[in-house]
Amino acid sequence: MKKFFLSVMIMMAAMAVFAQRNMTFTVEGPEKSYNQVRVVNETPYTDFHCRVVLLNDDKTVKEVYGDYKLKEKGDSDSNTKSCKGSRIKKGEQLGIKLPKNFQHELSFYIEYLDYPAFDVIVIHLTEKDGGYDE
Repeated sequence: MKKFFLSVMIMMAAMAVFAQRNMTFTVEGPEKSYNQVRVVNETPYTDFHCRVVLLNDDKTVKEVYGDYKLKEKGDSDSNTKSCKGSRIKKGEQLGIKLPKNFQHELSFYIEYLDYPAFDVIVIHLTEKDGGYDE
């Protein structure tokens, strides 16, 4: 019984790390498709990178959309795929992957922007517990 309990606890801890390392969301903006993904660092952490991936229905990686290098708070990086024709469609699943050695827990929120040449998904990375005081 102790082994079962221990294995359940280890599995739950692994799932928590997996969930934090593989943040996912469904594209729900007003446009039918998007040709740019921008990541904004709103954390106090510096000099790190992340990856945005398109996911299959079973949450496995279908395609890497882009790698993003973030130097400081307020920094942003973007990838545009309009020339390759691989626009991200409304309803598709995206994931945000962090490096294995990244030790901080992050959260995020999504913004959708409509520019004349670009329809942009903006991913704002924030601290996990970086909310406001009550």
